[in-house]
Amino acid sequence: MSSFARRYNGWLLALAIPVICLLSAGAASLAVPIPDEDDFNVVQWELRHVPGKWLYLTGQLLGGGLSREGEDERLQRFLLLSDQIRGVEVAFAAGDADELQTLLAERDKLENDVEAIIEGRLTAVLEEAGLESSLPLFPDARWVFPPVDVEFDEPPRSLSISPRSRIELIERRPLRPGLSLDEAVEREADVESAGDVAALVGSLAGAATYPSIVAPVGDYRRLVSTIAHEWVHHYLFFKPLGARYYDSIQLRTLNETVADVAGDALAALVIERFPSPADASEAKAEPDRTPAVDVDAFLRELRRDVEALLTAGQIEVAEALMEERRLELADQGVVFRRINQAFFAARGIYATSPGSVDPTGEQLRTLLEQAGGVGAFLRSAAEFKNVAQLDEALRTGGS
Repeated sequence: MSSFARRYNGWLLALAIPVICLLSAGAASLAVPIPDEDDFNVVQWELRHVPGKWLYLTGQLLGGGLSREGEDERLQRFLLLSDQIRGVEVAFAAGDADELQTLLAERDKLENDVEAIIEGRLTAVLEEAGLESSLPLFPDARWVFPPVDVEFDEPPRSLSISPRSRIELIERRPLRPGLSLDEAVEREADVESAGDVAALVGSLAGAATYPSIVAPVGDYRRLVSTIAHEWVHHYLFFKPLGARYYDSIQLRTLNETVADVAGDALAALVIERFPSPADASEAKAEPDRTPAVDVDAFLRELRRDVEALLTAGQIEVAEALMEERRLELADQGVVFRRINQAFFAARGIYATSPGSVDPTGEQLRTLLEQAGGVGAFLRSAAEFKNVAQLDEALRTGGS
């Protein structure tokens, strides 16, 4: 059976299970005053995209796949278009609406092929890493399960909420894609007026629906890493760690950071086996826009200072400091719309991200090294039922 046929059959089997929950969202814990039309509707999204995936997969199974050269050609064009679209969108006030629609239309024609190309490449790496499973009805067959499945689309926005008196993610809720800046500001104001909390509406690179939703970007590595991150959530959904995603903020952080570490490692393997087809970032010479400031160190230091002030009960002083530091970053070309308690709370569940002071990121990177490969690392981490088991795995060398 061909690799594509195995993935196709695996996808059929995946439809027998319930739709995988949106892991980037949390169960409501507050009476948040958000209009119904601003909520992200997972069911509507699934109904709109799953039929198209069926039709495409059926056509590919009957018609055969692309050559490696054909894959690289389509992928390279898709990446370049994504980069061009981003440039036009950023400068839309001075841009050409007709140009944007032309670029979007061309990219849309490539979208299904490129989704299948990256799904196939990641699946091949997962197979090599030993991340296949046997299924009850097919004991002699080995499958990557759940099958890698992605849909390029604008992910939902996320509304994060923290108490003003401390940095703690007490709710994270998905909002519809395309929420305007004015609407985002209004939603934040609505939430903050209803309680002594800080709120922040932000963007997501991806969301673990099934298929996963991933924003199309012009950076090959970043695109593959995001797709791999969301697949890790799909994989963990059927394991002890994923089943405990909402049990505590510590386990939520562990889930997200495992997905970050494993996703980056898997992306590196994909890039090694299927090198970048001169993605958009390489295809054009641009001036170096690396900021002079070390953003990671800057945000970590700021978080520590803010936490010290909040512990001392100096909420207004902490908030003034965050705004002062935000403006300092903006002067260095690093722009954040808002930095508040919710900003740090949302970033805190990704222990490898700037603004996190959680040691879980470095601990999991150490475990990956000890495990000797991403397959062994992920199989080990998937069985964690609590954070203490990470410490135990580190002591025993990941065995």
